[in-house]
Amino acid sequence: MTTIAQMLGLTSPMDVYQHFWKNHGFTPVGENGETESVQRRYADPKQREAAKGLVAKRIKDIFETASPDRSKALVTSTTVAAGVPLVYDPEFLDILRADAPILSQLSIVGWAGPTYKGMNISAREHPIGFLTEAESANVTTETPSGFTGTAVSQDMVIQADMVSVTDFSQRAAEHQFSVRDTALGVRFSEAMQLKEQAMLYGDPTQAKTDYGIGDAQAPTGYAKQFATASTATDKSTTSLSASDALLKDIKSEIKGMIKTYGVTPSDLFIGTSWEVHDELDNELNVHGRTEVGAGTVNYGAETLKIAGIPVIPSHNVKTQADWGDGFTPGYDGDVFILNKRAHIIPSLAPPFVLPMGRRGLSDEWVMGDYYAVVDRSSGKWGKYLYNYDI
Repeated sequence: MTTIAQMLGLTSPMDVYQHFWKNHGFTPVGENGETESVQRRYADPKQREAAKGLVAKRIKDIFETASPDRSKALVTSTTVAAGVPLVYDPEFLDILRADAPILSQLSIVGWAGPTYKGMNISAREHPIGFLTEAESANVTTETPSGFTGTAVSQDMVIQADMVSVTDFSQRAAEHQFSVRDTALGVRFSEAMQLKEQAMLYGDPTQAKTDYGIGDAQAPTGYAKQFATASTATDKSTTSLSASDALLKDIKSEIKGMIKTYGVTPSDLFIGTSWEVHDELDNELNVHGRTEVGAGTVNYGAETLKIAGIPVIPSHNVKTQADWGDGFTPGYDGDVFILNKRAHIIPSLAPPFVLPMGRRGLSDEWVMGDYYAVVDRSSGKWGKYLYNYDI
């Protein structure tokens, strides 16, 4: 039986890494060999400007080199050489930020292999300490300290979809379209929303066979990883009767992390449902305000922070839909405390499309993504606070 990896031409990890990362200027720069993140690169205005329209141009080139009668397959599926990375195009990166805002906060980095392997960055020891002059003369006899924790290892998963890009290619050639309104833009949005849901709630130990976030091939999400590390806390019985109870409870959890593990507050962010975000907004007793001469009044905060840490709401934080086998994790009252250094998305192949050929009047392309959901702190630098009774 042909596997997804074979269908997408992902059977040679080094060829995949070369095509999707090295050929686009990404090289290893991280502590364990990860590349610079996609988000960091395209935060540079020069890089962003240079990458504008990348996907449209690549797809247009592929269509123009296809057979004139358009009746044959555009390319075979034995190679990834025709694969078009999507998130290197600022317009697709903007869709990711808008529709999967928690996922977009975590570094999408390149990794040359189907299994991510790195060091546990939370496993730190104190320095050797203060020595006598005689001891310092031969310091190598002292017991060294540093990163002595076990390695972090996570297998990557393959997420796939099919999409027709006929309308995209036509409008791309005319330069009159919004990417979000094309079939490709819509399917990319759906894929990134599923990826965020899996990043938060995926659990392959459910061993479902419905291709959903409980499927045996799904990634292990942070809710599951934090539960395994005993950093998931049931908040269903936490009293929220006080006017600022939710704010104080989340702030207390953050304070505990900083005190116990010495995490850097600027590395943290808080992912919530819109229901939790609204409750936090209400607790802040925000007053209506207007600018002189503006003619409008805004009631509610545009940006929320708790102890200086930003709160990022997402519609993907909720009770998840049943894909058919009865797995519906998550609650509307969920809160994830995540760390941008510890929590990353290493990818052998970032979100991409690959032409598969003509079917009837449609040009079929496969959308793929080959990644892992990694916690480099083994659960210590993050928390899952679930089911606040809001």
